[in-house]
Amino acid sequence: MYHIGGNTFKVKLHEAAVWIAIIGLLYLISLGNYLLFHTLVELFSVYVAYVIFLIVWKSRECLENRYLILVGIAFFFIGSVDLLHALTFSGMGVFRVPGINLTIQLWVLARYLEGISFLVAPLFLIRNRESGSKEAENMYGESLEDSVFAWKVFLVYAVITISCLFSVFFFNNFPAAYIEGSGLTPFKILSEYMVSFILLCSLLLLYITRDGFETKVFRLLAASIILTIFGELSFALYTHVDELPNLIGHYFKLLSFYLIYEAVVDVGFEEPCSLLFRELKHREEDFRQKAIFLGDEYSHICRMIGVNRSLEPNNKSFGDDENQEGSHSFLQHFPGIGFQLDEVFSPVSMQGPVEKMTGYRKEDLLSEKVSLMELIVPEDQHLIIENQQKLKSNPKFVAENEFRIRKKNGELIWVREITRSIQGSSEGSGKFQGLVYDITERKVAEEALEKIDRIRIKEIHHRIKNNLQVISSLLSLQAEKFEDREVIEAFRESQNRVASIAMIHEELHGGENLDSLDFADYLQKLTADLFDSYRVGKEGVSLKLDLENVYLGMDTAIPLGIIVNELVSNSLKHAFSDKNEGEISINLHSNDASHSLVELSCSEPEFLENDDFHYTLTVADNGRGIPEKMDFRNTDSLGLQLITILVEQIGGCIELNRDYGTEFVINFGNSEKL
Repeated sequence: MYHIGGNTFKVKLHEAAVWIAIIGLLYLISLGNYLLFHTLVELFSVYVAYVIFLIVWKSRECLENRYLILVGIAFFFIGSVDLLHALTFSGMGVFRVPGINLTIQLWVLARYLEGISFLVAPLFLIRNRESGSKEAENMYGESLEDSVFAWKVFLVYAVITISCLFSVFFFNNFPAAYIEGSGLTPFKILSEYMVSFILLCSLLLLYITRDGFETKVFRLLAASIILTIFGELSFALYTHVDELPNLIGHYFKLLSFYLIYEAVVDVGFEEPCSLLFRELKHREEDFRQKAIFLGDEYSHICRMIGVNRSLEPNNKSFGDDENQEGSHSFLQHFPGIGFQLDEVFSPVSMQGPVEKMTGYRKEDLLSEKVSLMELIVPEDQHLIIENQQKLKSNPKFVAENEFRIRKKNGELIWVREITRSIQGSSEGSGKFQGLVYDITERKVAEEALEKIDRIRIKEIHHRIKNNLQVISSLLSLQAEKFEDREVIEAFRESQNRVASIAMIHEELHGGENLDSLDFADYLQKLTADLFDSYRVGKEGVSLKLDLENVYLGMDTAIPLGIIVNELVSNSLKHAFSDKNEGEISINLHSNDASHSLVELSCSEPEFLENDDFHYTLTVADNGRGIPEKMDFRNTDSLGLQLITILVEQIGGCIELNRDYGTEFVINFGNSEKL
C-alpha cells in the first residue's frame, strides 16, 4: 500500500528487495542457469513496471507532470507484454509454440512501446506548459483534466497494445524476428538500432524540457534512457541467448526499470511537494512577474494623475506644452479610459478605448443614454457611492476603487478607477478627473496565487498528518515488544496524544478554512476515538456533549486537543475503576452575554480582571474523584503535568471542582480566531 507523504519505510523495503533480488540473480548466473536467470529478470522487471504504474495511477489527479503520467501508464502495458514474453520461454509450458520467434516478437513489441513512450512523453509536457500559460483562471480544473488525460492515455495504449498482440498471435502478420536455422532476422536487428535511435531522440527532448523536473528526477530519467539505449545495442550484438551481450542487456534493462522506479516512487515519497507542485511554482513566479508589471503601471498612472489637470488636449489647464504633449501621448498608449466628471459625477469628456472596454460607444455614455452606474454590477455600486461622497467633502481626497463592470455583451471584467478633484476648475468644465483600466488579468493572477497557497498549505497538513500517523503506528509496534502493563499503557497514551494532533491536521486538510478549526466537531471525533480505545470493561460509561460551534486557531486547538485527550482518558482509566457505569460530560461555550466574565471560575489574582477569556471548556465525570490532598498542579502524573503546562501555553486558566466527582474548568482565549 502506497501513500504519498507517509510510510517511507515501505519504500525502503522495496529498495532492499531490489538489491536482494540482484544478488540472487548473480548467484544463479554463477551456476550457469541462464534460462532461470532470464525468467527471473523478466518477472522482476514486470513487477517494477507494475509498481511504477500503480504509483502514478493512484496520484494521477495531483501529479501535474504529464510526462510521468504517460510513462507510468505506458509501463503497465510494457510490463504486460514483457510478462507474455516471459511466459513464452521454453519450459514455462504456457504457450506451446515451436521455436523462439514468438518470444523475440513480443520482446521487440515491448521495446518499441518503451522507446515511443519516452519519445512522446516530452511532447505532452511542452504542450501542457504552453497551454497552462494561456489562461490562469483554468488551472484549477486541471486536476480533473489530468485524470481524464490519464484515462485517455490508458485507452490509447490499450487499443495499440491489443492490436499489436492480435497481429502477433492471431493475424500472424507481425514481422518475423527469428528463423530456425538462420537466427535473428534483419527486422529484429534493425529494430534494436531503431529503438536506440528513438530513445536517443527522447533523451534530447527530455533535456529540452528539463526545467519541468526536479534535478534528481531529471537525472534518474536520463540515466534510465541511457541504460536502455546501451541495453538495446547489447541485444543487437548477440546471436544466442547464452552469450554475454544478451546477459549484459538484461542487466541494463533491469537497472533502467529500477531508475524509473526511483524517479517516480522514491522521489515521490521523499520530496512530494517538489514533485507535485513543480508546475505550480512556475506559474506562481509568472503571476508574480505580472503583478510587478501591473504595480509599475499603477505607479505611472498615479504620477500622471498628479500632473494632469484636464484630459482635453486643447485645454491649457494642463500646464505647459511639454506636459500636454506627454499626457496626450500617455493616453494614446495607455490601455484604459481617461475621463472628466461634473459636480454630480456625470461624464463631461472621455478619451481612450471606451467601446473596447465597455462595448458601448463613447457618445452613448457622454449623453447618458447608458448610465455609468448601470455598467457597474449592483454588488459593487456601494463602493462608488461611498467614494463619491468623500470626493465631495474633501477636495484633496483621491478615490481608488476596484470593481466589476458588465460589458454590453454580458462579459464581466474587473477594473481599477482612480479619481480626484480638479483644483481651480472653471464653470462648465469638469470637477473631477480620473483613469479607469482593466485589471482582470491581475485579479485572476491574485486568485490563482491564493488557490496555490491553499493547495500548498493543505498538502503540508496532509504530510504532517501522515507523518504523525506513522509515528503512532511505530509506537503501537514498539509496544508489542513489551509485556509490562505500565509500559504498554505509556505507549498507548503517547499514541493517543499523537493521534489527537494528527486528527487536527486531518480536519484542516479536509476543511475549507485552513487557519481555524471547528473545535466542536473535532471534539466529537476525538472523544469517540478515546472511548473506542479505553471502553473495554466500561460499557456502562456514557458520554454527554454540549458543544457550541467554536472556531480555534491551530496554536490553540492542538494544545487544547491534547488537554481533552488527557482529561477524558484519565476519567476512563481511573474515575470508574470501582464501578461499571457513569457519565463523562464535556461542555464548550463562548463567554458572551449569557456567560458573563464575572462567572469565570479562575481564582488566581492575575486572571480575575482578564477579559481575554472568550471561551470556557468543562470536562467532568461523576466518578470517584481526585483526592482532596492531591494538588493536580504539583504531581508526578505526566498527564496532569501536561495539562497544566498546555493551559499556560494557550494563556488560559484551569480550576478543579471536586464537589460531584471531578470537574475541570478551563477558560481561554483565541488570538488566531478569524
